[in-house]
Amino acid sequence: MKYIKYLIPLLFLLYASSSCRKFIEPAPPIDRLSSDVVFKDVETATSAVIGMYASMMTTSPFIGSGGVTIYTGLCSDELYNTNTSNATLSEFTSNAISPGNSVVVANFWQEGFNIIYHANACIEGLENNTYLPIPVRNQLLGEAYLSRAFIYYYLVSLFGDIPLILKTDYLETQKATRTESASVYGQIITDLKNAQALLGTIYPTNERVRPNKSVATALLARVYLILRQWELAEKESSSIINSSEYSLEPDLNNVFLASSSEAIWQIMPIVEGVNTTEGLTFVPSSWSSGPPSFSLTSYFLNSIEADDLRKNSWVALKTVEGQDYYYPFKYKIGEYGMPVTEYYMLFRLAEQYLIRAESFARQGKIDESKNDVDIIRARAGLSGTAAHTAEELVTAIAHERRIELFCEWGARWFDLKRTKKSTDVLSPIKPGWQPTDTLYPIPIREIKYAPSLTQNPGY
Repeated sequence: MKYIKYLIPLLFLLYASSSCRKFIEPAPPIDRLSSDVVFKDVETATSAVIGMYASMMTTSPFIGSGGVTIYTGLCSDELYNTNTSNATLSEFTSNAISPGNSVVVANFWQEGFNIIYHANACIEGLENNTYLPIPVRNQLLGEAYLSRAFIYYYLVSLFGDIPLILKTDYLETQKATRTESASVYGQIITDLKNAQALLGTIYPTNERVRPNKSVATALLARVYLILRQWELAEKESSSIINSSEYSLEPDLNNVFLASSSEAIWQIMPIVEGVNTTEGLTFVPSSWSSGPPSFSLTSYFLNSIEADDLRKNSWVALKTVEGQDYYYPFKYKIGEYGMPVTEYYMLFRLAEQYLIRAESFARQGKIDESKNDVDIIRARAGLSGTAAHTAEELVTAIAHERRIELFCEWGARWFDLKRTKKSTDVLSPIKPGWQPTDTLYPIPIREIKYAPSLTQNPGY
C-alpha cells in the first residue's frame, strides 16, 4: 500500500502551510461538519491518519525525518559538521544554541506541535465515532494516540517541561503554559496504553509502515527505562522479544532495508526517487568532491572494538585532500532518483534486547542480562561480554547502546542525559559546556507572544 493513495487534500488537517505559524497562533479550529464528513468514511479517515506519517517523512531533517539524529549527534560526542561556516549548525556542535536558532524553532518546536495538532484532530474525530467499522476505528485511533505519544516523547526529551496540548481548541492552545515533564511522561504512558488496547498484533499493511500493538509496546519499554521502572521495562521489551514476530538480521547491511526482519516500525518514503533523509544527509553524493556534511568524531570511532562488524557495515570513509572523513552508513543511499529499498527505521528489535538487558542488570538478574548483551555482540562478530556484576553490566550495556544505536534518533544524547553522564563525558571535549545544555532553549518568538512560556535555565 503506497502512502500516495492517501494524500487527499484534507484542508483542515493537512497543515503544511502552518509550518511558519507561531505555536500560539495554531491552525484554525476544525469545522465540526467537515470533521464529521471526513471521519464518516473509511477512505478519508484513513487518509487523515496516514497524513501524519506523510508529514513526518520530509526530505529535510525535521523532528520526524532525521532532525533528532543529526542535531543531537552534533550536541553529543557522535558527529561534527565539516562546514564550520554554517553558524546554525555550529551552535549545536558547540552546545551554544540560541533561543532564535531556526532549527529549534521550525524543525523541532513548530513541526512537532503541528503533528500533535494533527493527531489531536484525528483523536477528536475518532474517539466517539459510530460511523466507521469498529476494527477500522480502533486501528486509526490507536495510531493517532501512538503518534501523539511519539512526538511528545521527543519534545519532552529535547525541551523538558513543555505545553501539553490535547485538544484542537485554539482558545485553550493560546493559554497553554509549560507542563512538568513528569506529567508529560504520564500522558505519554496513557496514550501508549490506549494504543496498546486499540491496536492489533497484525500490521494493517503487508509492510511494517503502519503501527501495530508492538510499536506502542516498544516506545513504552523505552519510556519505562527512562523513568527507571525496571520491571515494567523488562515486561514490555520481553513481550516483543518473545513474540517471535521479529528476528535480528544476520547481515548488518540488511538492518535498515524495507524488508528488515528486525523492524518494528518503519516509515515509507513518499517522494519518488528518495529513500531516507538521513541517507541524503550523511552519504556524500557520487558527484561531490568535498567531504561529507557530517563526520563521525574520533571519540566515537575510538570507542569501537577492533573486530566489531558494525564498523565495517555501518561506517564509511571518504578521503578528501589527504584527510579521512568517516560518516554514518546505516542508510546507504545518498542519491536522488534511486529505487526505494530503504525505509526510515523508528523502532527495531536490537534496542529491545538492550532495554531488557539493562532492566535485568538493574534488578540484579545477571545471567539474563549477560545473555541479552551477548546476543547483540554475537551479531556484531564479538565474543561474549566480560562483565560479571550488575555494575559492570550496566557499563557494558551503555557501551553496546553507544555502538549499536549510534546516530539513531538521538539515543546517545538521551542516554547521557538519563544516566546523568552528560557533564562527565562532554565537558572535557566541549569548551564552554554547561550542565543546562542538556535541554534546548524554548524558542524566543514563542515566549515573546506567550509570556507564560518561560525559558529554560542557561539561556
